[in-house]
Amino acid sequence: MEPDMAQQHIILGRDRLDAEAQRDIWLSENSDFKVLRLHPPKPEPRTLLMLIGGRNVPRVSIEVEYEQSTEQGLG
Repeated sequence: MEPDMAQQHIILGRDRLDAEAQRDIWLSENSDFKVLRLHPPKPEPRTLLMLIGGRNVPRVSIEVEYEQSTEQGLG
C-alpha cells in the first residue's frame, strides 16, 4: 500500500463569509478526505479583474491541506 500524500486545495470566495461557506460545502462533499490543516481566510492580491469585475469576483481564499484515503478503491 502506498503512503498517503498531502495535497492542497484552494477555495475562493467573494468575502470571508462566502469563502467559509464554500469551504464547508467542499468539506461536506469530500468527507472521505483526512484534513491536515485549514488555513485562515486571506485576501487575494488586487487585480484588474477585481477593479472592473464588481462584487462577484473572488477576493478571499482559504487553503486546505488534506490526504486522500488510499483505501477508497477497496471494498
